[in-house]
Amino acid sequence: MGKRINYNQTGYAQVIVKVDEVDNVLSVNEQIVAMGFQAFTPQSFVQGINNFYMILQVIFGGVGAIALLVAAIGIANTMAMAILERTREIGLMKAVGATNRDVLGIFLGEAAGIGFIGGLGGVAIGWLAGQGLNVIAIVYLAGQTAQQGGAPPSIAVYTPLWLPAFALIFSTVIGLLSGLYPALRAATMIPVLALKYE
Repeated sequence: MGKRINYNQTGYAQVIVKVDEVDNVLSVNEQIVAMGFQAFTPQSFVQGINNFYMILQVIFGGVGAIALLVAAIGIANTMAMAILERTREIGLMKAVGATNRDVLGIFLGEAAGIGFIGGLGGVAIGWLAGQGLNVIAIVYLAGQTAQQGGAPPSIAVYTPLWLPAFALIFSTVIGLLSGLYPALRAATMIPVLALKYE
């Protein structure tokens, strides 16, 4: 598609050029630019969209990393407070025969559960946001491709099937790692001292 740069000249404001072969797009584009016109090809349009999505990925990646750090600190803090509040309960469990491994397993299970539930919520929110972006992007791209004589797209945002599964596993592992230190503290408590705790 070519656009006239000098609007004081008479003629067409816009011309759609179709080439006979896909391989000729670049050379025809260069010839149009050499004549003093602006030219846009589907490839340049797609490149612009790709650059936009790359910037979005970097921004969302940064926000995600900060959210992950905050979530990890939150899980560790929650587990530490839970252990503090349940000190006597831990002492009682150990007094009736629970081993360090049993106590460790209980609190690591809770930490992993918190991470998994958080991951489930994140996957749901991410899926909804992706669907919203899909609708917006398809409406925008349909208008752009119609101007250039192309067919409207059927999908703009694609989520691979492995990504939600990876997110759930990753969030569970982060929960486990965040709860490891508080769980170790709980497992190594001395039963007599834990029972005396007020």
